[in-house]
Amino acid sequence: MYSYIAYGLGIQSEIPIPEFISAEAGCDVTLTIDRDSSPSDYLSEKMLAQEWGLSLNRQQAVFYVKDAGVFLIQGGRKIVVVPIAEATQKQIRLYLVGTIMAILLYQREFLVLHASVANINGNAIAILGESGQGKSSTAAAFYRKGYYILTDDVAPVTLAKGPATITPGFPQIKLCQKTAEALGYDFDSLDVINSPKQKRGHRLKPISSAPLPIGRIYVLYDDEEFKIEPLTPKESVIELVRHSRPTTLYHSGDTNHFFQCVTLAKEYGVYRLGRPRNLTLLPEIVKLVEENLSSQLTKALA
Repeated sequence: MYSYIAYGLGIQSEIPIPEFISAEAGCDVTLTIDRDSSPSDYLSEKMLAQEWGLSLNRQQAVFYVKDAGVFLIQGGRKIVVVPIAEATQKQIRLYLVGTIMAILLYQREFLVLHASVANINGNAIAILGESGQGKSSTAAAFYRKGYYILTDDVAPVTLAKGPATITPGFPQIKLCQKTAEALGYDFDSLDVINSPKQKRGHRLKPISSAPLPIGRIYVLYDDEEFKIEPLTPKESVIELVRHSRPTTLYHSGDTNHFFQCVTLAKEYGVYRLGRPRNLTLLPEIVKLVEENLSSQLTKALA
């Protein structure tokens, strides 16, 4: 078995997962490959004809994707992969490190946001957005400026007594060729990850597994100019629900999930971050956020 840590969890896996951090960190989660079964043992022919499908609750989830197979996620502690005959380990890992971990973290009672998160002065700054809106590109711009990246796409929030925190994932972000070139990276040197959107994995500096307190939450949207505006409490709840992992997987989540969104919105709120969709202006987004956070700190000290 291979031993890793990701999202603060010790993971024991039958297959190598180079995206995660190798570490002897106990066993919170096990991952096994069931090669004695096939997806047809779990799903109907009608379901198998679909590109993907999901049945999800806090105890049991079945995720199917046509080019990889069936993933069984049980109680936030066990992952069983039933691959199709043609599936490669890269194809399995593409879904494992993202969607499957998001489902597992949801089962473990985290509020899982669809966000990329940067460490700015010891605070977790979360960037929400729909797929293709530029979360990873924005995270890459922060990294280029010298900030550490906690997580890309899957952001597990812990709500307890004291500040809400986000637990780091693993040191990689996904970049398309245009973003990589705009930020000065050699796209051909990045890791091929079998992404259907032709993205590649950019390995980052190692990160600590310690959770960080949330500093601010932004949601990206298109605008003709740069601007940051606070949302109302109701709008903040709507954005958190809309950009949570259950919703992005077409699952409504349970009552606890909704109240987690309400609590986070009440304590932190959400800010709209408007910017032109121009990759050459990515450094300006970093500057805008830095100025916004500096203004927040100035007001707090006044």
